[in-house]
Amino acid sequence: MFTRRACVISILAVVSVGLSFAAKNDERSFEGKWKLDKKRLDQSAKAPAELEQRLRMKGSKLIIESKYEEPESGLYPLHWLGVMTYRFELNTDGSETVNFIGPFRHESKTTIEGNRMTTDWNAGIENGTANGQWVRTLSPDGKEMNLQVKGKASDGRIIDSTLVFFRR
Repeated sequence: MFTRRACVISILAVVSVGLSFAAKNDERSFEGKWKLDKKRLDQSAKAPAELEQRLRMKGSKLIIESKYEEPESGLYPLHWLGVMTYRFELNTDGSETVNFIGPFRHESKTTIEGNRMTTDWNAGIENGTANGQWVRTLSPDGKEMNLQVKGKASDGRIIDSTLVFFRR
């Protein structure tokens, strides 16, 4: 009787630790260095050239550090605000994050569920705003990440682009 009870308790403990590790591992699976796959880039997206991102978790915050080629015109499309940013933070627990990028205020809420990270965002200044959603999805092997950018600018422009990154 005691042996059976001890065996059941041991099995439950192992399963519990395994599930806890798996949940933590899912959140951290977005971590790493990612490079934009230029071969799979839709040219109409006008995405930044040579975009690389380093994602790392710090508690419930996701820190995104980016490197990219500056646009020749010096003008950034509003919908890339937050993607084309050298350092950016997101709370991954669903609470609001506010980032200031130049004159822009960028508000967002982010959640992670398994291999999918969803960020709902609003960005803008007095004479122009945009709102939308970023959805980052990891491939089953964790070697590829898609970043789908959807949204709408205050002037009616629709934003719908997908960037494909590979893990470096």
